[in-house]
Amino acid sequence: MEYLYKQYLSESRNIRVEEGLIIIPDISGYTEFVSSICIEAGRYIIGELLSTILQANKLGMNVSEIEGDAILFYKFGKKPSMQRILKLYETMLRSFTIKLREIETIIGHDLGLSLKLIAHYGTFSEYTIGTFKKLYGEPIVKAHSLLKNTIKSKTYILMTNAVVSKETAKKEKEYFFINYSCRTIL
Repeated sequence: MEYLYKQYLSESRNIRVEEGLIIIPDISGYTEFVSSICIEAGRYIIGELLSTILQANKLGMNVSEIEGDAILFYKFGKKPSMQRILKLYETMLRSFTIKLREIETIIGHDLGLSLKLIAHYGTFSEYTIGTFKKLYGEPIVKAHSLLKNTIKSKTYILMTNAVVSKETAKKEKEYFFINYSCRTIL
């Protein structure tokens, strides 16, 4: 017991708790995709699409984890403007769509995939377990919970009121939503 307490005190001196941005680009249609394609082809296609999203990270955000069809990006510091976050999503969506169309042309089949993005800003912590950097805090939980929503679109950006300016955000909702299903990004 004493060892755990001393270890806690030692580690607590190095805890980084700051405000920062959490962004989760998530591939829509992933569950259906996985059940409709062989494992080798599916793994390759998702790997290509996730790599494209990583390369489109123009805000220099860190990667906390890649889980299945989503990437958890974060960056400590001042909140970027709503316009910069929209531009980031549009860049990711454009790159994703170009890569997806290339793959669909090669295989001659529509894969039914698209990209949505969740953005949240708040105070959280980063810690290390072995070689992994992990995140801890309410903003992480909140961002993940927003992925489970009732939005019918498969192509959208959802930003919490903590991200958008007070004038833009609708007070009756906890988030600001833009549907990109009908927009031409290319």
